[in-house]
Amino acid sequence: LAMMLSVMVVGAGAVFSDQGKIQNSEAVDACVALNIIGGYPDGSYRPEANITRAEVSKMICVALNGGKEPNLGTTGTPTFSDVRTDKNSAWAEAYIESCVSQGIVSGVGGGKFAPSANVTGTELAKMLLVSLGYKAENEGFTGVAWNINVNTTASAKGLYEGLESVDISTALTRDNAAQMIWNALNAYEVEYKTVLTTDANGQLTSQTTVQDKVVGNTSDKITLMEDKYEAKTFTGTFNGDSNVVSVKDGQIQVNGAIDEATAKTNAAFTYNLDLKYIGEEVKVLFKDGTGGTKNVPDDKDTIYGVYITSGTSVVNGILDDIDDDYGTAGKVSVGSTAYKVASAGKIINLPVEHRERTVGQSGYSMRKLLGLWL
Repeated sequence: LAMMLSVMVVGAGAVFSDQGKIQNSEAVDACVALNIIGGYPDGSYRPEANITRAEVSKMICVALNGGKEPNLGTTGTPTFSDVRTDKNSAWAEAYIESCVSQGIVSGVGGGKFAPSANVTGTELAKMLLVSLGYKAENEGFTGVAWNINVNTTASAKGLYEGLESVDISTALTRDNAAQMIWNALNAYEVEYKTVLTTDANGQLTSQTTVQDKVVGNTSDKITLMEDKYEAKTFTGTFNGDSNVVSVKDGQIQVNGAIDEATAKTNAAFTYNLDLKYIGEEVKVLFKDGTGGTKNVPDDKDTIYGVYITSGTSVVNGILDDIDDDYGTAGKVSVGSTAYKVASAGKIINLPVEHRERTVGQSGYSMRKLLGLWL
């Protein structure tokens, strides 16, 4: 009997009622997994809605505290006159004061912060650059040309990746804010180095330059996410749960590695991911725990989240049209089209409750090929 083959691509991770409207799904899912941004009580994310300066202040404070609510307080006299008196943003006073003390945010003039005003892309970029270690006074992030200097550095640092068509001088949407924050989390932190040199007259002069931060005595660089969350990213193919692979009840299995230079391995850890995502490329955000396997997510680790990368595409075909030698050379043919497989090609039987009725058949019969890539 001919059976339908379907490798599906649907956004996983945080599924909102308006998930289909989210353009930067990977960034949104990751920021949700890291507890930086969330949805609304009605189950929506509202990706097209704007985000305020007060809301961004909280998001940055939480991100810099590894996704945990920071223990903050307020001063007797607030820095800005319009925060405590703003009924819609007074809740954010402690976050704003914390960001002020770190040089991350500044006012809009006249002793005001405008907490309920929408944040622009350039404003958020400035906040994120300072979070990465840049000093506003050194880089010209204040004064008349602050926006030009911010945009130049932010572009070089990759904060605008995926946002090339966005007018960063206007109010930022929640969708695009998540993308910019995700870009910053994956960017290297920076540090300043002062070097003493001797001029022609024998006078010592100092020169301060900014560079990617070096960790310890090694040449290793560190991203903001690695620093604040101690997080690593394990990328691979979702193989399934205990219904289809040899893992414990409640666990899932992902075949992958933390980088391209590392050999792929099967990682098993407790997580709930729908079997309809079998064969999808996923990223696992995790923190190595004591007693587990280094650089491989397991039940000794903190699993921040698992989300689909959208690196795979929907392929529909007849099972009988698949070449018998699929996967042997890293490719498989479905009909007359050849595809590259993300992992060893194999077909598995899904449990009855996860099968779909094939047109023209009386029974349930659904199989899926792991890891098809266009």
